[in-house]
Amino acid sequence: MLILSLDTASPFPSLAIGGGDGPERIRPLPPNAAESLPIALRALLADAGQTVRDLGRVAVLSGPGSFTGLRAGLAFARGLARGRGIPLVLVPTFAAAHEAVPEPADALFVLDAGRGDVHAALRTKGTLADADLPRPRPDVEAGARTRGIPVVDLGREALPLAAAATRIAARDETGARAVVYGRPSAAEEKRAHLEALEAP
Repeated sequence: MLILSLDTASPFPSLAIGGGDGPERIRPLPPNAAESLPIALRALLADAGQTVRDLGRVAVLSGPGSFTGLRAGLAFARGLARGRGIPLVLVPTFAAAHEAVPEPADALFVLDAGRGDVHAALRTKGTLADADLPRPRPDVEAGARTRGIPVVDLGREALPLAAAATRIAARDETGARAVVYGRPSAAEEKRAHLEALEAP
């Protein structure tokens, strides 16, 4: 079964296809990936000698990650899956990182959350914990250093997250995961701040 995976959540967005008869293929996307998704998908499939009709499943990174990127990728993936009548699998960003970088057994994955904070997920003895709420980067990284745990920063390393999501989707029949934005958008936070100021 041919699976398309989209990563528009990380700082290094990409598309990947895999699970078919041919090799896994990856196509990097520009930083503002939303506008280029249809063109990039067409080029990736053409390079593999496939068409949209050959897809059997769509996977998309479901966060945490870029708020705008998540929304664009999810909308595109959902529309494509619905239009083709095929399953959509949501793959958490850190689950894809865990798949892409299986060693060492203990590691801390971090992703910039803006305003000096990071999203983080700890892997202990090969088991990945759920992502924490955003916390200050210095605190998170200092805690990892104190425990002798290496930090894998998704903003500094171009990991093949879309390809990893393809492999996860090949094993996943549920598609029951939720979208994790990690924190409200800047507009939502501003509105909440103004409402708090106006409250009696």
